[in-house]
Amino acid sequence: MNSQDGQERSAALREARDIVAEQLEQLRALAEHERQEIATLAAALRQAERELDEVTLQYRTAVQRRRSGAESLNRRMTELREQCDALSRDVDARRSGLRQIELLIRQIEMSSSALSNTGTGATSDPWALALRSQVIHGREEERMRLAREVHDGPAQVLANSLMLLETCYSLAQQQTGEHAEKLAVMIGRLRDATREGLSEVRRFIANLRPGQVAERGLVEALREYLRAYGNTYNVPVVFEADAAPRQADEVEIVLYRIVQEALQNAHKYARGSPITVRLAYRSDTITLSVRDEGPGFDPREVARRAGKSNWGLTSMRERAELIGARLTVASRPGYGTEVTVVLPLEQTG
Repeated sequence: MNSQDGQERSAALREARDIVAEQLEQLRALAEHERQEIATLAAALRQAERELDEVTLQYRTAVQRRRSGAESLNRRMTELREQCDALSRDVDARRSGLRQIELLIRQIEMSSSALSNTGTGATSDPWALALRSQVIHGREEERMRLAREVHDGPAQVLANSLMLLETCYSLAQQQTGEHAEKLAVMIGRLRDATREGLSEVRRFIANLRPGQVAERGLVEALREYLRAYGNTYNVPVVFEADAAPRQADEVEIVLYRIVQEALQNAHKYARGSPITVRLAYRSDTITLSVRDEGPGFDPREVARRAGKSNWGLTSMRERAELIGARLTVASRPGYGTEVTVVLPLEQTG
């Protein structure tokens, strides 16, 4: 009787695993279709943004040189800006939906793991890992919401202000007299400051977004981010990465965010110093390191003066802990700073 009961339970488990496998196959196909749609929309958005930049430059030139056609260029700018906004919202919405689908896939994978394994410890509890995944994706949703609000609010205000300042500067240059020259200089400075402020806000929005980690993978997303970082701040950046299969989305997102945080700290405290980022894969671990050749610091002294750990370091440690990784910071005055994350692969599920 006991043997028969065991066989029936085994058959039921096999049937349950087959049902789960079929659901996973369908959801993965749906997720791949969404990734392709997002890639197509993202390409259209980049094309529209390039065209908007070109038309904006043509409009500024037409205004400054009092050429005809400035009004039509202004209308075209408005159309392209609305098109970019619509495409951006569509991309964000689809990415949000894709993350929900991927989270569902992850949860079903956890259920499949629970059906296949017994006697697992707390570190590999599938539901604990699913909860961590929800926390990570929840944070990403909040960052995307903030990016949209900043894009539709402060960024739009600065863009409109910059257009008005361009017109005011052009008109001031056409006037004569000492006061007119001073006015043109002051408006020019205000215009340049506004342009720089708009660039900073756009970089802030770009950093809030996930950098196409889900679509392109961690290595390619980091390669693109580090290239843009080096060009923006004129900093030499070396990136070394081992070839390896994709990891769970939440793992790749966390590692990407840690690199961002480490580079933001480097920009603040080690301006212009060379940076090296390494991503090493082994059979049992992933090791990420970010090193800058800046002035370095004494971590104990910084903690003592602040009364608590540096906010950036605390944020990175919290992120690492969410995926079961260990983060360490090595630094001393005159020898730069290195942030290292070691992730045991058996803890990722």
